[in-house]
Amino acid sequence: MRELRSATGRWAARTAALLLAGVVPLTALPPASAQDAPPALQPVQIVLLVDQSGSLTEQDVAAERDAARVIVQGEPARDSTVSVLGFGSANAPGRSAVDPVCPPTKPDSPQSRQFLGDCVGGIHRRAPAEGDGTDHVQALRQALSYLSQPSAEGQPKIVFLLTDGMLDVRDSPEYGRTADERNATARFRLSGVLDELNHAGVSVWPLGFGQADQKQLDEFATGAAQDRCGLRTAPPSATVIKESADLWGAIGRASSSARCTSVGEPVPGQLPSGGTVELPVEVPAIASEGTILVFKRDPRILVSYLDPNGGKVPANGDFGGSHFELGGQDTEAEAMRILNPTPGRWTVLLESRPGVPPQEVGAMTVFQGAVRALPYIAPQTPAPGSAVQFFMRVRGARTAIKDPEQLKGLTLTAELRGDGFAPVPPVELSDEDGDGEYQGRIVVPETATGRLDFVGGITGVGVSGDHQILPTRISSGAGGVQSVLNLDDAEAEVVAGTSLNGSIDVNNATGQPRTIRIELTDLSQGALVTASPEKLVVPPAAGSQRLGFTLTFDPATALGSNQGRIRLVDEATGAVLRDPVFEREVVAPPSWYESLWWLWVLLFAAATAAVGAVLLRRRRRNAERDVRGIRVELRRHGQPTGNSVKAHQHGVEFRFGVHRGESAADTRITAGSGGDRYRVQRAAGGPVLTGPSGEPLGLAPGGVLELADGVELVIHDRPARRRAAKPARGKEVRSGRTTKPKRSYDPYDL
Repeated sequence: MRELRSATGRWAARTAALLLAGVVPLTALPPASAQDAPPALQPVQIVLLVDQSGSLTEQDVAAERDAARVIVQGEPARDSTVSVLGFGSANAPGRSAVDPVCPPTKPDSPQSRQFLGDCVGGIHRRAPAEGDGTDHVQALRQALSYLSQPSAEGQPKIVFLLTDGMLDVRDSPEYGRTADERNATARFRLSGVLDELNHAGVSVWPLGFGQADQKQLDEFATGAAQDRCGLRTAPPSATVIKESADLWGAIGRASSSARCTSVGEPVPGQLPSGGTVELPVEVPAIASEGTILVFKRDPRILVSYLDPNGGKVPANGDFGGSHFELGGQDTEAEAMRILNPTPGRWTVLLESRPGVPPQEVGAMTVFQGAVRALPYIAPQTPAPGSAVQFFMRVRGARTAIKDPEQLKGLTLTAELRGDGFAPVPPVELSDEDGDGEYQGRIVVPETATGRLDFVGGITGVGVSGDHQILPTRISSGAGGVQSVLNLDDAEAEVVAGTSLNGSIDVNNATGQPRTIRIELTDLSQGALVTASPEKLVVPPAAGSQRLGFTLTFDPATALGSNQGRIRLVDEATGAVLRDPVFEREVVAPPSWYESLWWLWVLLFAAATAAVGAVLLRRRRRNAERDVRGIRVELRRHGQPTGNSVKAHQHGVEFRFGVHRGESAADTRITAGSGGDRYRVQRAAGGPVLTGPSGEPLGLAPGGVLELADGVELVIHDRPARRRAAKPARGKEVRSGRTTKPKRSYDPYDL
């Protein structure tokens, strides 16, 4: 059957090889709200264990305080829970090896983050009378007790262990009689508690301070569970901080690996007494929430934050579509938390008052993007042993994310679970075209008997991952109700307040009238789209029947990408017949001035006829040079390869790139400037092709350029006047295969 095309105009072409003989009743999908809730950052449970033993110097403990502030104030998810515990040893009855520095706290307000920043200041080096040994066993057991609370269930659990790694309980009576016996007993118990942490799904990330030994610290990491940010990320490992200059970067990298956050490189600076310094920091485009951390050492230093447009943001409140909350102003490090930040280069402006000593300052960003997987499959009800093509797009907090740079580093996977077989291992999806649509192939096991759950997942450093399930069943053969969904003008923009026509081709072989309900689900934020009518009655009849409907985009719908699913449900059985994704670019209606452009043209022409004639001639000349309608195709030995790019935008030149592989068969072309750069211009005698050297290239008759080994570039030129004369056509997809009426011109000229 045919699948609905997205606004990119290429979705159906990718499913051309997918065939579905018929649709059978499916298990009804769970109800979904039309307006999709924005994806939210996944909360985590974090416990910081901070070594306060006498084997560390005062400077070492001060570095631990700085590290703790980075972690607790940089946590991006508001519903996470952060706890800080200091530890030494219990050298006498009634003493405790562990001190609760900061109780479990959610960083969900400026007040709570200020509290975390203040209580971290209570971390101190223990005196001998307080128990200045190092009892890792009791510290890790206390962390496990915090992470075993009911509120922690279902959330990732992370322990940051800040220590020099030197276990020392020789003065702790609970471990035995002699110093050697006590340390040996503690080492034995340490192995057990690490096993308990691993069994509880807790990842332990050691951070070394003072005279830390890498090998000793690695023992803590290897005993922990491995929370991963994707298929290619590393398991927990120890980080030794040897110099104070490495502190911020090392802590940031460890936090990034453990928490899957995007941590920018620290930006240092020298602040003179009574002077100012500007520190530039980058906020990634995919970020939905996070923090700018500023290390100022002295609370008397004033800090201002300027967004990429140069606007000074408030300490608390809304500005430029973002929400701001500042905390920790009265500590050595403050944190500006931002919800929905403007991506780009921000400026942190630090100002020192007279009398404040000159000092080193720094800033860094800790951000995370909330993303949602939007998968679909073809065919929707596969047979055992058949191959299924899996497609997935990524939606951010506001709209779809298509820029390959924003998606770089993410891992998108597809899995299959169901009846009659063991789960199919994850298949990593790829985006070879760089258009934001990922795809892969899954083979349904021969032993599959009923339920199938296709799972689309997103993981990666810098994002809060997501997993979406597409439930379906094994096909039981053709028959019942079969449907085909079409939507006109796949590549056209839609004006807010207008409608888009669609149709459903239905074959009802049940012998009874059936009602198909049209549901719009998973709409992107701000998308106000309705279907009319909501129900279509299909009489029993031989052959296909076409029933029309419209999609109406409300005048208040969000401008830009409007995305969602059109779900066709057979009311008699509850079966989902079709569940494709649609996407349309919505533009604002023309203003009254734009609507009356013809009047201004007439008035201008009447007043200045001569100037109008000159402008008319200039317009015609520019239209003749407009490259829209030019298409570049790659052929091999005279045969089309299906690889072509087309000029859609106004302009006097069209740029494309030729990417050469290890052999001629690997050559491909893409729009833009990647690979060997070429450009096409329209001249009176036809298209002019310019190569990477900047010199015009001679084309053979028919607009052909021989590249190498039978590989040819073919330039097709269809000027805008000819294109405008052609009626608009809806595009159809049957069984994932694009079906088009026969035409007299080049069938590859899309």
